Amino acid sequence: MRFLKGRMGRRRFWRLGAVLLLAAMAAALYGTARTEWAARHMRTATDRALVLTARAGFGVRDVMVIGRNRTTRDEVRSAVGAVAGSPILAVDIRAARKRVEALPWVKEAEIERALPDMLVVRLVERETLAVWDRGSDFAVVDERGKPIAAADPRAYPELPVIRGDGAAAAVPAMLAMMRQERDIARRITGLSYVSGRRWNVHLDWRIEIKLPEEGAEAAWARLAQIDRERRLLDGDIAHIDMRFDGRMVLRMAGNDTAERS
Repeated sequence: MRFLKGRMGRRRFWRLGAVLLLAAMAAALYGTARTEWAARHMRTATDRALVLTARAGFGVRDVMVIGRNRTTRDEVRSAVGAVAGSPILAVDIRAARKRVEALPWVKEAEIERALPDMLVVRLVERETLAVWDRGSDFAVVDERGKPIAAADPRAYPELPVIRGDGAAAAVPAMLAMMRQERDIARRITGLSYVSGRRWNVHLDWRIEIKLPEEGAEAAWARLAQIDRERRLLDGDIAHIDMRFDGRMVLRMAGNDTAERS
């Protein structure tokens, strides 16, 4: 009985090998066809060969999705477009990947065949970075500064609000720099891009910090150091102007002005 099972398995193996060889030959002939008639017949032969591969067990049974968070499984499966039972060897992996990467939350995607009958989709989804005040409306932007059409800004009150022409494109680099100083970066509630040259940063919805056009990173690090030493940002301060070399001008909530070197 074991011998018969072994023979049946080997026969199926060789039959499948013959089918795959037929499919490869048909594809090669189709690629070299020079006439419309030959191309049509080669295409028919290729389609028939692919159907045979599906009957031999190489048909799509499932689509596995890895790395999904905000994207639904149904969205991914629909974008892949492979119908259950269809020949897995006929799936255009490159075209399917482009369709998946066109989904609102998808940043990158990889698709591979896990033969004989499964497609595996690995996703890298976009991360929310800020809410962009565009004047007439608001949009959530990702870590590259690109708007996420599917994201409702009202669902992300924890994100900083950015304003100004070109703010969305410029803010990823700026926030990456600011997050090197974690203690004050976590207090950022807004950023305004001024004339496409420099930033005003808002902390806790009450303190405005005017950073210089040149040397913004050094100014930010200096502010963080002073805050660690003197708890400056816990005081009753409304504005800090750091656009002057070696000095910062403070304006208290009561409009009193002070200067520190």
